[in-house]
Amino acid sequence: MTEFHNKPYTINIGTDDFKEMAAGNDLFVDKTSFISTLLGGGYKVTLITRPRRWGKTLNMTMLQYFFCVPVKSNGDIDEEEQSKRRDIFSKLKIGEHLDILENYLGKFPVIFVSFKEIKGNVYEATEMDVRELIYGLYETHEYLLYSDKLSEWQKDLFKKFMTKSFDLAELKNSLFHLSKMLYAHFGQKVFILIDEYDTPLNDWYALQLARETLSSAEDTYFQNVLGLFRGIFSSTLKGNDFLEKGVVTGILRVAKASLFSGLNNFGEDSILDDDYAEHFGFTEGEVNTLLHKSNIDKNPETALALKSWYNGYNIGGLTIYNPWSIMNCIQNRGKFKAYWVGTASTALIEQALVLDKFQEEMQTLIEGGSVDMIADPKMIFADIKSSPNALYNLLLFSGYLTAIKAKLAMDGITYLCSVKIPNYEVRGVFMTSLVQWIENKFKTDARGYRAFVTDLLSGDVLKFIETLKSYLEVSASYFDSGKYAELLYNGFMWGLFASSVNEDYFVEKERETGSGRADLLIIPKETAPFPFALILEYKIANKTEDLQTVAQSALDQIESKEYSSKIKAYKNVEKIIRVGLAFSGKDVAVAFN
Repeated sequence: MTEFHNKPYTINIGTDDFKEMAAGNDLFVDKTSFISTLLGGGYKVTLITRPRRWGKTLNMTMLQYFFCVPVKSNGDIDEEEQSKRRDIFSKLKIGEHLDILENYLGKFPVIFVSFKEIKGNVYEATEMDVRELIYGLYETHEYLLYSDKLSEWQKDLFKKFMTKSFDLAELKNSLFHLSKMLYAHFGQKVFILIDEYDTPLNDWYALQLARETLSSAEDTYFQNVLGLFRGIFSSTLKGNDFLEKGVVTGILRVAKASLFSGLNNFGEDSILDDDYAEHFGFTEGEVNTLLHKSNIDKNPETALALKSWYNGYNIGGLTIYNPWSIMNCIQNRGKFKAYWVGTASTALIEQALVLDKFQEEMQTLIEGGSVDMIADPKMIFADIKSSPNALYNLLLFSGYLTAIKAKLAMDGITYLCSVKIPNYEVRGVFMTSLVQWIENKFKTDARGYRAFVTDLLSGDVLKFIETLKSYLEVSASYFDSGKYAELLYNGFMWGLFASSVNEDYFVEKERETGSGRADLLIIPKETAPFPFALILEYKIANKTEDLQTVAQSALDQIESKEYSSKIKAYKNVEKIIRVGLAFSGKDVAVAFN
């Protein structure tokens, strides 16, 4: 952790520029030991996959700032800037490695390119965005035009990139050409850093889930984009004699794309590997230091709640926290909410979580259970619709699940894993998706479902049941009976849970209270619009049972097992409403008091 010697500090949310953070007085976690780990690795090119907003770009800009030769506009080395960087890095963890500072700090040309803004579904637009990106990259090295170490043909080629007159073949070889020119100018091989390599392809995978079939135009788009990026990566990283080391980051390993096929000395590190575990995300010790620095640890309950909300990731035997959520929580003085899940498009996740075939497993995960899977870093994510295992791979590598157990399989490639939801924040995504699934089955929308829940919260149980009956009447016949009906009913109870969760209510499902577990407790806080607490218990009746009798038995269970005992401690609760529900097919009965 960087010490600020009692100087005031700022929290700069969303900054991916290491230079900006390190040169200022920002509160940040020192990850410079990543540099020594990278240099100690034996691979020429390393692909590192981590969930979004886990510090990938910040680490890449750190590498750029550390290795890059600082130059003036005329191409001469900027010795003043070089001295400034040495002063900064010598005070950080990497400063303990004097040999690395001496041999690597500011000694190499660096190419840094990020594809995180390249998105689209029309190939021409995607290619144009990549062209603009390459143009901007060449513009930062304009001093090469005046270098006496470049040949005339190299300068002519450079001018083509500066005037945006380069053809497709030159675009595909643009990073290779630039590395060759930088080598010629500096006499030193090049570090090539490619950030968020998979972003241009992720939207296409989401499209696969959203539609039953892809049109020929959509498939052509994907093949064209695939060809473009395969050409760029292959020429840049495969057999490039001017490459010192390459680092590529992304969220997913796009196996079908074969973007890295044929690369020699190519290493990978995912959330199932050990080598870079501590360098992405925050470790337990780093979080504790941040909490102490921001004075949040003065309240032990707050610190404990923070861990429940944002940790839970098991990587390389370490407990890792979501860094984006931790920094936002500190910025907001310990206010707990979903900071990470709403920061980017999650269309791929959202499309997957509402598919019928996955609901039984999704509810198991929501309840705190685990699911066994085969984790494959090279999984073909386009197969999510037809393969449950592909879905779990997507959720695992995207940060929506964590592996509580992982054992390398006999093939030496895949892992036998048990996975679960890591924390409260991510659980909210599953809960929201469950509500959407219930809304789809009930043929209603969020506004109608919310009004339906409000009927219950306000104590109008009869209206609530009347609406519930109408929902069940229009629900899919697929859920009329058997385990699928139970799946719908259980999901419905969870849906009530998710719809009621806000700052005005405590909501607990199957919580130990009295002498047993209540299916659902909804307890108002002092700010709640209605001062009524609710206890719900549900049962599934067979066709020979009287539905009303079963509902009454559910109500009797609430009474006999004293489920209301916990609620009596809340002085603001004016009334406890006990509701017994009985389901059978598309029928429901209620008993309440």
